Amino acid sequence: MMTRELIGGIATIAIGAAYFLMALRIRASALADTVGPAGFPKTLAIAMIVLGLILCAQALLAGRAKRVAEPAPGAGDAPIGDMADEDRPHGCRSVARAGGMLLLGIGYLLIVRFLGYIPSIALLMIAATLYLGTPFSWRVPAIGVAGALVYWLVFVWLLGIPLPAGRLVELF
Repeated sequence: MMTRELIGGIATIAIGAAYFLMALRIRASALADTVGPAGFPKTLAIAMIVLGLILCAQALLAGRAKRVAEPAPGAGDAPIGDMADEDRPHGCRSVARAGGMLLLGIGYLLIVRFLGYIPSIALLMIAATLYLGTPFSWRVPAIGVAGALVYWLVFVWLLGIPLPAGRLVELF
């Protein structure tokens, strides 16, 4: 049976492969470094393919475990109408949750030009963590700030990609 996770994994692999083929068409200029302009897109495509493979493997293993642990037919099977909303395969709650995450992403895009990358990504991580139900403690902002600093280190220090400082810096 094709589960949503298996279909998503296959789609992720297909998109990653198409992205990799497009990255192969990027021509290097005379000013290109050793990695070249296609280096980062190729890396992203390979990561996408690997993550798609992992998702497919998880879906197949979960399906196998479910078939092994399946009860006899008619033994306590509840019709979908009797399920709680959060247990339904495509319940309204999951659509609303995805919409909320989309709104958080839009909010990030609206504030990043003013606040800059590090504060904006830290706030996004904190907001997403709280939105997904993690109770507030000192760890939530600590993880948000640490995550933003790690992203900054990877992009600015490791990859040499400048990130927006934001207009807030200009005020000081």
